[in-house]
Amino acid sequence: MKNYTFLLMDLDYTLLDFEADMETAFISLYAQCFASQRPYDPALHRLYEACNNRWWEKFERQECTKPELYVNRFVDFLAQSGLSGDPASINDRYFEALAKGGTPYPGALSLLERLGKRYAVYIITNGNAVTARTRIRNSGVLPLVKGYFISEAVGVGKPDPAYFAYVFDHIPGFDKERALAIGDSLTSDIQGANNAGLDSLWYRPALSVPPPHAAQPTYTAASYAEILALLGA
Repeated sequence: MKNYTFLLMDLDYTLLDFEADMETAFISLYAQCFASQRPYDPALHRLYEACNNRWWEKFERQECTKPELYVNRFVDFLAQSGLSGDPASINDRYFEALAKGGTPYPGALSLLERLGKRYAVYIITNGNAVTARTRIRNSGVLPLVKGYFISEAVGVGKPDPAYFAYVFDHIPGFDKERALAIGDSLTSDIQGANNAGLDSLWYRPALSVPPPHAAQPTYTAASYAEILALLGA
């Protein structure tokens, strides 16, 4: 392995349990907006997740903007669930609930603490600017990293090379040849690293099988222990 100096680490599904934060936020949203229409059913959260994931995939393919993603996931959810409401207002309330989250995976803070002793660690995330900032603070991650870059604040997100160019320009003394991107998403983190000419580490704790023609990582790791072993931290 190269002698890296900089680690660019994804946030959600890599360090923070976004599934837990999303479910908590959705249940809170449902109580505010929909409980009078129909009792809550976990199947409704799964339906929302499917709508949300489809729009994030479109965003990663540059087929929609962030504002379109945010509103249209709820347009689709309302159409498919039969519930009613204003999608834009519902999205605002969802973000208010999501901003209260920030659940680190077991071992995530210890991982950052150990990596931070040897590397300059930065967070790279495609999250919403307001909710990502508060979730980073709530999680305990902030004191353990040198900084963070939220796509919505940058104006473009992973896997667009322009996002990574912004990150490179805003890290003191950055050297692309001594940097490693780490994340769980082949389409966002690993493809983004490929697009930007960065080495990458695909974190896949579920040992998922990559689809054909997927972005190719430089390294893979199935656990935080494997990441630490690979990086000698």
